[in-house]
Amino acid sequence: MPSLSEQRVKEIIASVAAADIDDEYPLYSLEEGEESLGLDSLDAVEIATELEEEFDVVLPAEIDPVDLRTVRQVMQLLERVLAEQRGADA
Repeated sequence: MPSLSEQRVKEIIASVAAADIDDEYPLYSLEEGEESLGLDSLDAVEIATELEEEFDVVLPAEIDPVDLRTVRQVMQLLERVLAEQRGADA
């Protein structure tokens, strides 16, 4: 299983967004006119699928998009889920 790295997460998101990614820049906007990368729900599904494949993890289906607006938030979720899944495997 590849190790979790913020750089790899950024690369996966950038492959969908076709842009350089900052840790705190919103991936999508919650309000009209809010500056973001402009990703939509289909992009989010593609990113989630690639993250699951890359890091051999199963992301929860009930993820709240508000909690995953930035690379930093995606990293926190991945770290938590990986820790939970590794704990269950032990």
